[in-house]
Amino acid sequence: MYKERMVHKNDMTALEQQIDTFLPSLDLRKASQFSKLSRHLVLDESNASNENLGVEYLCGSDESDDYDEEYTAEAYLARFGQGLQQLDLRNLINITNLAFWKASSQKDGNPISHALDDNAQNFWQSDGAQPHSIEASFSKRVEIVQLAFFLSLAIDESYTPQILKVYAGHSSSDSTLYKTLDVRNVNGWVVLTFADNRPQDKLLKCQYLRIDIPVNHENGKDTHLRGIRVYTPYLRTPIDGSRLLETFSLGHVLSEGTIR
Repeated sequence: MYKERMVHKNDMTALEQQIDTFLPSLDLRKASQFSKLSRHLVLDESNASNENLGVEYLCGSDESDDYDEEYTAEAYLARFGQGLQQLDLRNLINITNLAFWKASSQKDGNPISHALDDNAQNFWQSDGAQPHSIEASFSKRVEIVQLAFFLSLAIDESYTPQILKVYAGHSSSDSTLYKTLDVRNVNGWVVLTFADNRPQDKLLKCQYLRIDIPVNHENGKDTHLRGIRVYTPYLRTPIDGSRLLETFSLGHVLSEGTIR
């Protein structure tokens, strides 16, 4: 038993080791499924059935997962629109454009606004030393139910982020690390959900988001990001006790309060 625990300790984070010291009977691997202890997420669409909590892949409607030379860039880019259509069917509100977006740098002709439009051919490109980052600031606290990225190793190759670090808070001064995303094999939309953050309502409540990109694939220096979207739950308000009228109450969504 002791030998088994020592082996497990080698795989633990510093925080997990501290908790394990004081609570030696706690099964951290099982408990972390619904806790904030697990902050590292491997993104690999070929292993979409893994036990990673809080990630979903929207890879389009094609049936083949074999990425070869015959699978063209146009076919990969088609997944951009297909994924957006799937997201639009989820009864969620896209609040991406309610934020003020800022990038640490941008190449002429490739501003951060290109990652916010609906054109798969457009992308934000950084221009400068790593790490690169993008920030989103909302006027008030928002309730985020899904955060989506469009990533494609097949299209962007060495411009594709290998590590994404997602921070959340009230502002840049108090933001904390929510997740580190290790991009292994992705060609489409990746959707983050937040059941591990707040199991009771599956929300991330914040006013500020930052995504840091310290490393690209193949040691690439500049980054491409073709899409990022932020969604809040769809609201339904009873009318005259007879039916539910689907409404968007901005005052409710952008409510005051504390993060998470």
